[in-house]
Amino acid sequence: MKYPLLIAMCSASLLCVVVQAAEEPLTLAEAVTLAASRSPQVQSKDAEREAAQSMTISAGRLPDPELVAGVDNLPINGPEAGSLTDDFMTMRKIGVMQTFPGHAKRELRSQRASDGEALARAEQVRTTLDVKRQVAQAWIATRIAEDILSQLRELQSNFELQSQLAEAGVKSGRMTAAEAMAPKAALLNFRDRVRVAELSARKARLELARWLPDLADRTLAASPSFSQIRKAELLNSIHHHATLVTYDAQLNAARTDIALAEADKHPDWSVGLVYAKRGPEFTDMVSVEFRVGLPLFARNRQNPQIAAKRSELRKLESEREAELRMHTAEISQMVAEWETLVVRTNSFDTELLPLAKERVNLATRALQANRGDAKAVLDAQLAYVELQLQALELNGELGKIWVSLEYLQEQRSGT
Repeated sequence: MKYPLLIAMCSASLLCVVVQAAEEPLTLAEAVTLAASRSPQVQSKDAEREAAQSMTISAGRLPDPELVAGVDNLPINGPEAGSLTDDFMTMRKIGVMQTFPGHAKRELRSQRASDGEALARAEQVRTTLDVKRQVAQAWIATRIAEDILSQLRELQSNFELQSQLAEAGVKSGRMTAAEAMAPKAALLNFRDRVRVAELSARKARLELARWLPDLADRTLAASPSFSQIRKAELLNSIHHHATLVTYDAQLNAARTDIALAEADKHPDWSVGLVYAKRGPEFTDMVSVEFRVGLPLFARNRQNPQIAAKRSELRKLESEREAELRMHTAEISQMVAEWETLVVRTNSFDTELLPLAKERVNLATRALQANRGDAKAVLDAQLAYVELQLQALELNGELGKIWVSLEYLQEQRSGT
């Protein structure tokens, strides 16, 4: 009797654990990891990489042998016309032929396939980092939008109280009707701001659902700290930027293409073995033949191809240099912006917000002691609300800059 009870208790405990795990807040790191593993963009690039990897298996191998079959010297007139056996020169033949590209050319083709795989892998890494960056920004935008909405809803009661006190003041004769309009107008404006914040939070959730359709309704965890970055590492390892790594893979492929175009000046050769059967009165024969290409017109065939490949290489080198300069300046600018945002957020947390809160307290105590007016309290509260919202928005900007810097390189990315 006690075993079923024990089983039921264990099942209930397990269910509680599962429910608790399912209700755990969605962290930024978890959102980034899950989105990267489920993203169709990443899956597409993964399939592209697998395709490129499969191409390396056949690259550099000998081409398939060719079957040779036919009839030589078939008479077309006279008494032996159309006969396969009467004339001693008529032969039915069958054989095989194999083409042998140069060893260097085969190695280059294998290298070109490996370059294609490396390029596909670099594209996959860049796409993965792009997805991580976008989902992280969507998570941060949702977190900030919901924090702003929560903050506004918490403060709305203060404005409602101010409006109620103003109405009571008019009834008691302590305030004029004109003076009571300010708290009422502030309340209406505040309610409108709440509606705008609700829309922003909803839109942010919808953007997050783009990346995590089945997890977008989960409660978000608190924002991580955005006050630390690897400044020196970011500036010194610019060549590891995902875009530049992709360009490096393209450059390697372009150099191999040049070598392949130059290798076409060296001819391939083929060997064939053929068995020929004649009429019953004549002996059968075996033939061996060799074929060698003659690249005699390199000026109009191979040389233009080589020149085109070299021009493509110069184009990629120039584009990479432009990207290097752009990303160097971009990272330096983002680091400078991040440093400024860190100082500003610290200033809000340690100076501006405490000062605004103290102003509210002083205005409230003055009103309670009949040494102040309701307008001073209202102005102080409005100023405090504005600073709180600015602080949240500032933290969101800091988070977005942090994300942009964090997901620049594969081996150094992380949350």
